[in-house]
Amino acid sequence: MKKLFIYCMLTGFAFANMQFAKNKECSSCHPTIYNEYKTSQHAKATIFDDPIHAAVYDKHPQYNKKDMYRCGHCHTPTADNLSALVGKDGPTPDSNNETQNEAVACAYCHRIEDVKHGVTMNKNVISLKEKVYMTAKSNPGTSPFHGLKTNKAIFKDGKMCMGCHSHKSNKEEFQVCATNINNNASKKSCIECHMHKVDGAPSTMSSAKKHTFHGFPGLHGDLTHLSQYVTIDISTKEANSMFTVVVNHDVPHPSLLHPLRSSELRVSVNSGGSITKMETRKIIKKIGTKGKPSAPWLATQIVHDTRIPANSKKVYPYKWDVKSGDIITAEFGYFLVKPEALKKFDLLENKEAKKFRVIRKETFTVK
Repeated sequence: MKKLFIYCMLTGFAFANMQFAKNKECSSCHPTIYNEYKTSQHAKATIFDDPIHAAVYDKHPQYNKKDMYRCGHCHTPTADNLSALVGKDGPTPDSNNETQNEAVACAYCHRIEDVKHGVTMNKNVISLKEKVYMTAKSNPGTSPFHGLKTNKAIFKDGKMCMGCHSHKSNKEEFQVCATNINNNASKKSCIECHMHKVDGAPSTMSSAKKHTFHGFPGLHGDLTHLSQYVTIDISTKEANSMFTVVVNHDVPHPSLLHPLRSSELRVSVNSGGSITKMETRKIIKKIGTKGKPSAPWLATQIVHDTRIPANSKKVYPYKWDVKSGDIITAEFGYFLVKPEALKKFDLLENKEAKKFRVIRKETFTVK
């Protein structure tokens, strides 16, 4: 029994003090991928580089006096003091700590062996082999600088993403945010949408014509690639007394995952040069308790939900005396922080938080 205890202590210590290659080491052979990664939210996941994440951290009562940073499991997973950082009465995040500034590091993601389900959140199982990296390629070849191992079960469809992006529950075991992937969706996965193929070799030693994009397109960045999965149809109805706007959400998860975010459908009609703004349709997920909105750490239920479900469409009708030549414009987009929450999180002056990010815009001229 004593030997078992010592073994557990040693293996726990080894896990807590795992070492990872620095991101810049990868840049020598993978300059294109590294430059893509540096623009991504994975590279900016820390409270030092993401003011929205920092704002939520500052307001959370669990982090009173900043004595606990459990977000570090996913936001600074290669920190050399991770076990202390996420524990009670531990050190605070330190911008001078180089390992914390690595954010969601290259070596971390490529050492994920498996993902284990948890009630509060999932857990990544990290390989103890420091320089053997996982890939979805059947024949990954060799490298003079590190080992390569095929792990299609985790990397092909993006299961490795679900260690951090599956769900997060509060102390009430209520899922504050959840991806809820539709497993019946056809040809849609984390990889297809967020790590698509682009031109260029993956490394300086490769002759391949394409590589997997590591800029991870999402709401923080360029929405060009993701816009193909959200389309808009506009048509007139009922003897031109109304028109409808249909948002086709061909995505294997709901239109919003995090309750801090919100979406809007903005529609206007240009009739003879006079522009009329129609009612803005808000797409939100409100969480709370006893039927009323509350802070995420207190929530026990979804109290209001107008999201568009996975792989579905939603029809929005508008009453209007439609005339030939009328130009109907529809924009569907997102806020990283819903407008009503900006003041609460001291983000009223943050341009990124307030920005309306259009993912799809369509114009229809009535004949």
